[in-house]
Amino acid sequence: MASITDCVVEGLKYPFNDIKKLLGFGVLFALISALSTYIGVKSFGIFRATVHIVENTNMTASQLSFSQLPVGDIYLVAGLTIVGFIISLFIMGYQYGIIKFSIDKKEDLPGFNDIIAMFINGIKYFIVTLAYNIIPILVLLGGIALVGESSILPIILVISMLLFIIAYFLLIMALNNMIAHDSLKKAFDFNEIIGNISNLGWGKYVGIILFTIIVMMIISVAVSFIMSLITVVFAATINNQALIVSVAIAIIEGLFIDSYMSVFFNRVCGSVYRESIK
Repeated sequence: MASITDCVVEGLKYPFNDIKKLLGFGVLFALISALSTYIGVKSFGIFRATVHIVENTNMTASQLSFSQLPVGDIYLVAGLTIVGFIISLFIMGYQYGIIKFSIDKKEDLPGFNDIIAMFINGIKYFIVTLAYNIIPILVLLGGIALVGESSILPIILVISMLLFIIAYFLLIMALNNMIAHDSLKKAFDFNEIIGNISNLGWGKYVGIILFTIIVMMIISVAVSFIMSLITVVFAATINNQALIVSVAIAIIEGLFIDSYMSVFFNRVCGSVYRESIK
């Protein structure tokens, strides 16, 4: 049985097995990053415009009619958000493929020849992710709505955080179980999911995931430092073009960094599942 280090080291090397496919996957992240940056800027503009209108009228924000707001920008943000969600489904569909290749112990990266299957797999990936997080989300939102700012709120936050952590570790094995059997219902076969984790050992299972996350955090810190230097260079070269600089940096991060991290993490997850069913 492979050690924790073996799984992580293999995962770190795996993305370099096919740079072209890695960059192809990175294009999806680059699009998401650029869209998110642009949506953020536009949303802030809508907020500022709303505040300006409120300050120059005797109305509150809730009393403003839709026509008084920057309608064009609102529709643009809504449309781009939908586009971003669709791209995210393709990303999840590719992650589905990475896990499948890892379980099958394939050394190459998935291709992009069947985008319909990728999209469908992305939907399944999203449904399972949402299903496993729905209870923690409801506990958090319901708790906030019911207790407001009372002294019970910190307890609600702790409970919801614990539920998110439990859901996260179960979700990883659930996704793997679904992908291994190519069956959505297998993501909710709790006896099999718990059995797989127990077969590997809860300590080793949690240890591999946590170690992988720590490695990703270390990489992120190093990358953040490098990206900050690149940002300074861009800002000095392109004067008074903050949006252009932000989008350019977002594209670079999505193309090279986010894609690598995603492939690495999902490769490790697939390897963990493969070890759990031996």
